[in-house]
Amino acid sequence: MSKEPGTRSVSMVRRVVVLAVALVAGVQLFGVTFISIPPQSAPPGTRAAAEVLLHSYFEEEWKLFAPSPVNADRDLMVQAAWRDGDSVETGEWINLTAIDDGLVAHSLGAPRSAYLTSRLAGGLDAVWSNVTSTTRAAVADGSSQAEPLDTDDVRQRLGAEDVTGLARDLIVERDAGATTYLTDVFRSLEPDRDLVAVRYGTRLSTAPSWERRREAEKTVGPTTEGPWRVPADDDPERRASVASYLERNS
Repeated sequence: MSKEPGTRSVSMVRRVVVLAVALVAGVQLFGVTFISIPPQSAPPGTRAAAEVLLHSYFEEEWKLFAPSPVNADRDLMVQAAWRDGDSVETGEWINLTAIDDGLVAHSLGAPRSAYLTSRLAGGLDAVWSNVTSTTRAAVADGSSQAEPLDTDDVRQRLGAEDVTGLARDLIVERDAGATTYLTDVFRSLEPDRDLVAVRYGTRLSTAPSWERRREAEKTVGPTTEGPWRVPADDDPERRASVASYLERNS
């Protein structure tokens, strides 16, 4: 007895979907394997880009299975400068990661929880690790509230330090993204003031061991400062989204 036409159609669609999923999974597996197994065969520039790709796939997730899982945060510290008449007024450092911490209703383990800003701070440290700490400090010290750097300035200063092209591109891209976020944060917090400069800083906060999780606090390290930056162009829709998040959670 032959199958009904409708039954054959459903069966054919199911086969096509299964084959498409298998093909995508196969291409994904082949690509990751091809990049990760023989890194020596790749040109230096391609190898560095591949390492960034593999880091996003694997490195952040392995610590979830460690004996002391996810026991540290990189705090994102932010600061702004405002025009006040003929002078520039500098605000205090604000720990944006503390806002993420405040979203957690239950803390069974060590006091760590931040994710969004901690990942942003970790990403900044990751790209800046491609240059020496002296170079990073030189770029930061070459700026001020009165004379903040724009994106081209950051690129030029890194070029003067003989930084490789890929490292320079990664730093400039991540730095510009952080500057955009900081701009939206401060314009949301102080919408009626004239924002003239922003900067970020990163610091490592390490949670206590599991055995001491009830009586100890995080160990907070020093802040590594970034350059003073020219605020990004205003985007009302993007700024409204950031303002809504800050209002609901801070």
